[in-house]
Amino acid sequence: MTVEIGFVLIVISVMVGLLITEWLRADMILLAALLVLWIGGAIDTSQALSGLTNEGMWTVALLFLVAGAVQSHPSLKRLIFSGLGSGKRKRRSLLSMMFPIAGMSAFLNNTPIVAIFSPMIQRWCEQRQISPSKFLMPLSFAAIFGGTITLIGTSTNLLIHGLMLDRGMSGFSMFQLAAVGVPAAVFGILYMVTIGYRIMPNHEPKQSDPKPPAMIEGKGSMLPLLVLAVMVGAAALELLSMFEAAFGAVIVLLAGRVLPLKGLHRFIRVDVLLIIIYAIGIGTAVEQSGTAVWLAEHLVAVSAGLGVIGVLAAVYLMTSIFTEFITNNAAAVVMFPIAVAAALQSGQDPAGFLTAVAIAASASFATPVGYQTNLIVFRPGGYRFMDFVRVGMPLNLLYFIVTMVVVSAIWIDFS
Repeated sequence: MTVEIGFVLIVISVMVGLLITEWLRADMILLAALLVLWIGGAIDTSQALSGLTNEGMWTVALLFLVAGAVQSHPSLKRLIFSGLGSGKRKRRSLLSMMFPIAGMSAFLNNTPIVAIFSPMIQRWCEQRQISPSKFLMPLSFAAIFGGTITLIGTSTNLLIHGLMLDRGMSGFSMFQLAAVGVPAAVFGILYMVTIGYRIMPNHEPKQSDPKPPAMIEGKGSMLPLLVLAVMVGAAALELLSMFEAAFGAVIVLLAGRVLPLKGLHRFIRVDVLLIIIYAIGIGTAVEQSGTAVWLAEHLVAVSAGLGVIGVLAAVYLMTSIFTEFITNNAAAVVMFPIAVAAALQSGQDPAGFLTAVAIAASASFATPVGYQTNLIVFRPGGYRFMDFVRVGMPLNLLYFIVTMVVVSAIWIDFS
């Protein structure tokens, strides 16, 4: 181990510790870590600012605008509430809620979906004397399920995609992750309406309804939904890159006056974009210093007895542990260079290992702090920390098994 690798490991360890304790906001912790790495010489100025030019980061920003136009469409709300019904058959209502939420989240950012629907679901439960804790955790989890299905389902997928492009890789296709995401989502929903429903708490909620982010009201036009469909189709058929498709969608929505020029910033989650920018700089330090290769060598050595499957499992589990305690984007960026190095040292295509990282970084069910959607429902549902541990740990295991089986079948070369 060189002095530089030791320095980077110390900074990363302190950063992870601070993120776990939540002593400061996540964006402030990542900024501080990036500044220390820059001042300490682990990265130069251009590397520290590399997140500003990352295509994945800009795609996320554009998709916030597309989501702002689409998510206020009245047909989406009707879709959810028509399925919930009277609430007399609670598990059926839960099933009818989770599938549409997962479907929406595959194409729209999952954080604003949960922010919009959680107060509505809470009121629906209270009007029927149903504990919101039986529905709000599944709402968050369904949004996470959907985010693992497509390239645009969550900012984490786009972040990894952008990092792949920066390294000259082809990146993820629109539905590459669906090979893992679809079966995992189906099994996850079935788990939640059976075992999960039984072990979920029956808490009285704390009265602190989250306010949905400012959205466009009264736009019943079909233009937003049409633009979304064309954007997804163009990217899926590889007629345009995801960035180009999202950029074109925003232009059309602005020209059609679905998105107002005044106050456009309301729809962009600046905190998420800053975390991505800082995390990319930190990830660059992990790679450029040799820390990623050093960690990968040890990872491969420790799991060598189990072969390439053992290495893949170690990459997934390390990402999964990180993402439960730090932001999913930070976990993905820290693990990206480690996963690439581990794949190459194992003689494998990095695409399979990076698919595992993308799924593991999003599949955060065992703590309320691991994913923003979990934090949104935590207080309104009256949950305790251990509620997520009890319900979420089996889900983490389920996603691990599905990912290992599918990635091994599609991407791992055993010859």
